[in-house]
Amino acid sequence: MEAIKNLLSRFRQSAVLVLIGFFLIIYIAFGLIYWQQGSRQKELEEQSANISLIVAKPLPSQAKLQAEYDTINSYLTMTDIEVSDSIDARAIYVIVGIAEKSGITIDPFSQAAHRDEKVGGGTYQVLSFRNISVHGDYDNIMAFISDLDSGTTRETMVLKKVTINQVEVEGEGEGETRTETAATLDVDLYTKSGG
Repeated sequence: MEAIKNLLSRFRQSAVLVLIGFFLIIYIAFGLIYWQQGSRQKELEEQSANISLIVAKPLPSQAKLQAEYDTINSYLTMTDIEVSDSIDARAIYVIVGIAEKSGITIDPFSQAAHRDEKVGGGTYQVLSFRNISVHGDYDNIMAFISDLDSGTTRETMVLKKVTINQVEVEGEGEGETRTETAATLDVDLYTKSGG
């Protein structure tokens, strides 16, 4: 009987130590989570503030968007540019012409941002076209980019940024796939101010 009491006494001491260790591990784990919570909460608050800024921006009216879409589509379908047309229209026509010559499809893009810039001894009006989206065959896309970059068609056109993506597209038949290449470009066009 005495041996059983000693055994139970040792078991109780071990059980108490195991129980204390278990609670200590849980306490430390919760402490680590609480300690990391501050930085994570700060990150989430920053994200929430950024989203609030985006959501607070008023959306353009449908009529304004439709008018801009119609204007751009009319530029993309132009076959002849008159001298009296705006410089934006002529620049868009040149870019669309290079795309057609390269055999690729160009999506409608917005009008250029204008700024004046001094280069060398002259002042130039710079038309900055951003996010021009094109897609088609890889070689044709590269021909388009090469034309813009080398200034083959228009020497005053400067390619600022290119992002190229290739996507596997399922074809008509079963198991048939093809690679579609898409590129997004930023282009600056320099023209003499006043002419």
